[in-house]
Amino acid sequence: MKLVYAIYGCIVVSLTGSRARTSAFLHPRHRHAKSQSKISATSAASADASLPRVLCVGETLYDSLPTGLFLGGAPTNVAAHLASLLSSPETVGIAACVGDDQLGREAKRRLALKGVNTDFLQCHESLETGMATAVIDVDGDATYEFITPAAWDGLKLDERVSDSFGKDSGKTIFIMGTIAGRLGSEQGATSASTLTRIRNSAANVVFDVNLRPPWYRSAEVLQLARGNDASEELALVKLNEDELSILEEWCGLQRCGSNEELSGSALEKRMLSLVGPLRSKRICITRGGEGAALLCRNHDGSYAFCEHCGYELPSSGGDSDTVGAGDSFLAALVFSLLITLESPERALQRACALGAYVASCRGATPEHSDAPDYLKSIFI
Repeated sequence: MKLVYAIYGCIVVSLTGSRARTSAFLHPRHRHAKSQSKISATSAASADASLPRVLCVGETLYDSLPTGLFLGGAPTNVAAHLASLLSSPETVGIAACVGDDQLGREAKRRLALKGVNTDFLQCHESLETGMATAVIDVDGDATYEFITPAAWDGLKLDERVSDSFGKDSGKTIFIMGTIAGRLGSEQGATSASTLTRIRNSAANVVFDVNLRPPWYRSAEVLQLARGNDASEELALVKLNEDELSILEEWCGLQRCGSNEELSGSALEKRMLSLVGPLRSKRICITRGGEGAALLCRNHDGSYAFCEHCGYELPSSGGDSDTVGAGDSFLAALVFSLLITLESPERALQRACALGAYVASCRGATPEHSDAPDYLKSIFI
């Protein structure tokens, strides 16, 4: 039995009965520290028909936090933030699977209110809408338990999704991560095969490395990143500092320094060494409270490297968590780097600013208009 209450913009759910949950895992930190300087920013370019469409693929679920139940899932969060940045109705879509239940219908309603195209959202006939129960520690980081299996494990490659990477695939950016494929083909799951088909066939794929123990296998993650022999290179790979070390080990790379060397030429060399093994034109490393670094291939085959130390978090009075900060970072990075085609330096500025704002809030998708002016003037 479920009792659902709407309260203060979130949902609070009371569950009776039991449901199997998996072992917990640690959510990565995405806190942003003080920046050495502040910049004046121009307004984001308004969306028009010449801009590419975006389809985020993966999980739509709810994050059950101590303060309530918030709509979440990494690609869902990215879609919500991108829709807000683009201010163009239904330019951004979400391909995910929810249950035929009240939470699934509420998820669709909320996404539509945020301007996200829900035409690609599927409804599973038997599995419930996914939920991740979280415990927030003193630093605002979360430990989760997933309901397994859940509707988001059952994403299928239906006609609507396959048509999105057909003859007009060059006009669509696909954003996917590793979490939705967590079960592979076990327990009847289909999301992993859907992600693989899209990766192998689509032209512009952004790959968000989200390694959540125990929900990943090295061979499957690397295969999804690389695609097949006919696949295009990835447009962008995003990973955090811990995932950088893990992928270096998986790829058999000799580390160019200690893991503490996460800036300057030492980090640039580490990122360059992953370009080939991951088959990506661009790589971004997030560093929690120390901002992020970005490596981009130029038209002449050379590479440009830049980094940003992040921004000071707005005061939240202790009423905040870091859930979704990395997803908002990726949304702003894609918006600036791949949609409005700004410089890598400008893209990092926008991404770090939006990530800092979300890290100071409750839930993963706070309203952009509520951000303090010193950050809003940068990411909007």
